[in-house]
Amino acid sequence: MPPASSELRARAADGTELAATVAGDGPPLLMIPGLGASRRVYAPLLPLLAARLGVVVFDPRGVGDSGFTRGPYTMAQLAADAAAVLDAAGLEAASVWGASMGGMVAQHLTLLHPDRVVRLVLACTTCGGPHAVRPTPAAAAALLGRGARTPGEAYRLACTVLYAEDWQAAHPDFIDREVAEREQHPVRGGVFSAQQAAVSGHDTYDALPGITVPTLVLHGDADAVVPAENGRILAERIPGARLHLLPGRGHLFFHESPEESAEAVLGFVD
Repeated sequence: MPPASSELRARAADGTELAATVAGDGPPLLMIPGLGASRRVYAPLLPLLAARLGVVVFDPRGVGDSGFTRGPYTMAQLAADAAAVLDAAGLEAASVWGASMGGMVAQHLTLLHPDRVVRLVLACTTCGGPHAVRPTPAAAAALLGRGARTPGEAYRLACTVLYAEDWQAAHPDFIDREVAEREQHPVRGGVFSAQQAAVSGHDTYDALPGITVPTLVLHGDADAVVPAENGRILAERIPGARLHLLPGRGHLFFHESPEESAEAVLGFVD
């Protein structure tokens, strides 16, 4: 039986409503989605984590069931949104997971609101700025679905770089379901550009040594979107951080290997 869950509404500092789900019972874990992603992105992982943790996952502003505000967004603003979700859940502090852009937000949450973060999990993310290792131009274009005519076509292009090539070939039905979901629930106009503005201003390289909470860095070593060297940089810059590379896995490694991903997180948080 899946862990019991409930819906939650948080309110950001500017009044924007943020939709969240609370599932499971145990040490609290806040999960922050990435670029254009809703809380649904963690569906393969959520039941495994909620079996032992009290998981709070939310739709970032502009995405899913959360309210929309025009951009540009900033990392400080998105970090404050995450803190508002903790407030609504009645949590003074929690372990925090952030993937991709969500991992950038998690870094800023930890740096700007250090009393709110107990442990930090940084998944498939980067320090940004000039020290970041960038994807190839072709991978960046595919991620943004350039040249596509529909949201579904755009996401099918994105999937060619979000997952490792051999995993894509072995799981066409999974890819088809993800594409159909994006076709039915496209990202609102203006959200990508608003989020990209926050991403473009993200550079924590110099600040990372100031993170003092225990940190786990997770990365697929076949990540075409955020190359794995970015994970190594984070682990080297954050004092005492542990690096866990998933062999042969791509950007969304927690879709490809949910059990291994959950085991690593549970062993670290619980």
